[in-house]
Amino acid sequence: MTATHVRVREIEPLGPLFEGAIAVYADAFALPPYRDLDRGREVSARIRDTHRFRTGFRFLIAEDNGAVCGMAYGYRGEEGQWWHDAVARWIGPAAASAWLAESYEVVELAVHPSAQRRGIGTALLEALLRGRRERTAVLSTRTDSEAHRLYHRLGFDYLCEMTFTAGGWPFYVMGRRLR
Repeated sequence: MTATHVRVREIEPLGPLFEGAIAVYADAFALPPYRDLDRGREVSARIRDTHRFRTGFRFLIAEDNGAVCGMAYGYRGEEGQWWHDAVARWIGPAAASAWLAESYEVVELAVHPSAQRRGIGTALLEALLRGRRERTAVLSTRTDSEAHRLYHRLGFDYLCEMTFTAGGWPFYVMGRRLR
């Protein structure tokens, strides 16, 4: 499977395709370094209860022969949102103004382990950001994962390394100019 054989499209966060996307997410994050067996259920609840109501929300899937093999979603970042405010405090007012004032947050991106390293993550990310009117795209990813290399290759700069909770895993916060 290559990205050229994969169809990326937007869906609503409900129904069998959404459930397939959450299953892909759960499979991807069950592996090291994450080993998080409950993360799919948590992400599904966050999307349904909160995230789908945010400005600019988009949920994309990648399909190969009708089977979901990847997912990504994001929305416009705004003051008062937990991630936005945590990053703003960490990076300070000047960097927050430059990177977060008009930002699109790439909240999650996952590709099924059997489909990784075939351009599907790139296709999902580029489709998610295509046509966005925000100045920047921002995201965070654990420092011990390989994901930050993909994002860096796709034009994201390292803005800082931080933890979101006391004693928690370190994350890279990364940003890319969209205009």
